Amino acid sequence: MNINLKVTGVAEQAIEKMISQGYASNKTEAVRLALLDYEHHYLEKGEEKMGKGDVRDLQEAIKEYKAGKTVSLEGL
Repeated sequence: MNINLKVTGVAEQAIEKMISQGYASNKTEAVRLALLDYEHHYLEKGEEKMGKGDVRDLQEAIKEYKAGKTVSLEGL
């Protein structure tokens, strides 16, 4: 799916912060990470929808981000 998205205010600041802190290397990755995190934490049965392998991949990416590494989310 391709979308054009205008982001302002708090959402824009969150994206900029994710990039400046190295959690994402660009705006697309920041939005993708935020959506995956939302799916994992807030939607019912998120783990079942994503699949256990996808959840493990996301958890590993989050660990690497917290360790200060820049990780591409292209495959997630």
